[in-house]
Amino acid sequence: MPESAQERFQAEIDALRAENAFLASDNATLRAENASFAAEVDVLTRRIDELTQRVGKSSKNSSMPPSSDSPKHKAEATKTRAERRAEAKAKRKGDVERNRGKQPGAPGANLAMRRIPDGIVYHPPTHCDSCGDDLADASVEGIERRQVFDFPTPVLCCVEHRAVTKRCRCGAATKGQFPSSAKGPASYGPNVRASALYLLMGQHLPVERTAQAMASLLGTPVSTGFIASLVPEAACGLVGFLDELKARLRASALLHVDETFDQVGTKKMWFHVAANELYTFLTASMTRAKSAPDEAGVLPEFSGVMVHDRLSMYFRYPKATHAICHAHVQRDLAAVGIGFDQGWANDMAALLVEMNNAAHRARDKGKSHLPRRMVDSFLARYDELAAAGLDANPKPVGRKRDRLEADGYNIAAALIKLRPEATRFATDLSVPFTNNEAESSIRMVKIHSKVSGCFQSFTGAQAFAAIRSYLATAAKHEVGALDVLARLFHGETWMPPRTT
Repeated sequence: MPESAQERFQAEIDALRAENAFLASDNATLRAENASFAAEVDVLTRRIDELTQRVGKSSKNSSMPPSSDSPKHKAEATKTRAERRAEAKAKRKGDVERNRGKQPGAPGANLAMRRIPDGIVYHPPTHCDSCGDDLADASVEGIERRQVFDFPTPVLCCVEHRAVTKRCRCGAATKGQFPSSAKGPASYGPNVRASALYLLMGQHLPVERTAQAMASLLGTPVSTGFIASLVPEAACGLVGFLDELKARLRASALLHVDETFDQVGTKKMWFHVAANELYTFLTASMTRAKSAPDEAGVLPEFSGVMVHDRLSMYFRYPKATHAICHAHVQRDLAAVGIGFDQGWANDMAALLVEMNNAAHRARDKGKSHLPRRMVDSFLARYDELAAAGLDANPKPVGRKRDRLEADGYNIAAALIKLRPEATRFATDLSVPFTNNEAESSIRMVKIHSKVSGCFQSFTGAQAFAAIRSYLATAAKHEVGALDVLARLFHGETWMPPRTT
């Protein structure tokens, strides 16, 4: 081959090698950019999923209150209720079609007439509707009765108490004692005090509005100072009641506990509750920590079953047997279940509901426990789904878990770690599925915050907790709030009857 041709061939080879090196370098650059873009797309995709989950949060899949639900979520909830009614109707095969509301032949719940009324008023006609003649001397042919139930116009009744002084033959003078209701030369009695405190603590009216309401009812000015003075007076009278309440709760077999925050001025504070179907005990504290229930004096000595929302503080009471609230678990599972490849969460939620339905059927039949074979089957499915939850949320390489991954992993890990506490409602039929008893007991604190706003002092918050404990416990025994408050101001604090 001529020299010139060889040189040209070598030059072409060198050019191809240079081009190949350039292409290899360019390819590596493009691969790096592609990997960077893929990582960025993955981050943005997960961010979109997280924001979608956040937008989709409602009272059904988070701890948000129902009042915060969007119109869309409320409409979906209404649709769900309609679907449940349709499903229930479909199951009633062969049943007579029923309209909503009271059914024909069902016993009514209307206001019943009294056999002997407090008063009778006759309404005779004066003239004939046909000819106009006077009917004063006409004979009576029939009477139709209607009764109107009302209370008389409130009128303050003034009773003067006179303490008589007598002198003994020994020469000493002794004066009679005024009743506890006669607190000064002129004072409101127990019924007025009970009514005002009921508006203040039972209906959560602010002090000024309570004074306005009482003035309108009584027809006489009522000062805000008088209204405000009722709170510490009532709280002082409840010391013995609260001590007895704590003793009974410590000795009970089942206890629901929870906590919620409020404000004292600009500072955050907490209300803690310990309750069961008979008693409600609220305490106020400036901390959410374990020192608050320790100081309240119920949980440290409690040795029954304690139902709560998985807050780590409650597991630090070793004398108690623990059970977790599945209303919270269901919300957590619902939030996780909307994610891709997180179907295990929806299956776990359905399994827990199935277990709860089985527990309800067993209780309705008077059984104390589920069949062992059924329990074993439930627990085996539970373990399988919880393990699937961990497999669906492995630890990512080179980065931390994002919000969605963390939520999925945390609930799966919690269900595995807390398996006995999570399934106790199925293994012990005396244990409920949820912590609704504590939730409902503490709801009045949230209502007070909405209606009356924050507390002006921590002492006022403590008094609120004491009085709400008194009223809530009385309600559980079907005793009226006005009745127990009047007895409190009479100096005869109501005490719930012992059940054992």
